[in-house]
Amino acid sequence: MSLYEVDVQRNGRRRTLWRWFLLHPGADFAWAALAVIIWLAISLLARQPLMLESVDPGARRTLFQTLATLAGATAGLTLTSVSMLINVLGKKAAPGQRELPLEKLSATHRRQIGEVFLFAIPGLGLLVVAAMVTVVLEGDSVTGLWIPEALAFLLAFASVLALLRVGWALRRVLAIATA
Repeated sequence: MSLYEVDVQRNGRRRTLWRWFLLHPGADFAWAALAVIIWLAISLLARQPLMLESVDPGARRTLFQTLATLAGATAGLTLTSVSMLINVLGKKAAPGQRELPLEKLSATHRRQIGEVFLFAIPGLGLLVVAAMVTVVLEGDSVTGLWIPEALAFLLAFASVLALLRVGWALRRVLAIATA
């Protein structure tokens, strides 16, 4: 099989749903919104508090602070990966040597790989802000605020999907580089 105009061994059948997921990063927010809506609907049907309203204030604060910390660290790691990716994709073979596998990538494919990484960073940054705003707005109140919690979880779900795509891109670049 030829992936990005580079021969790579393919195992198994083509997964069109997975390919659609990889090519449509903007749909992450739709999937995340669907997950949050389902969560809210189940809470309403079960007549339970929405999101984490009834959870202990200390536990809520710890959860959202941890979420902000993880998102910030992951955004930094992703940004570092972008700079490394630029060096790897921009590397050219020395004159007289055969072309490196990554040199065979077209400009379109290089852009698509870069966009996978660059799409994840703003979502992670927004998650840091949303989680910290949730911590500040809730303060030490006994009940939580479901709207900022829902927004934080929406961004968390979308960020997880974006990070799955980043992992896939890193795996593909490694496969192409070692082909």
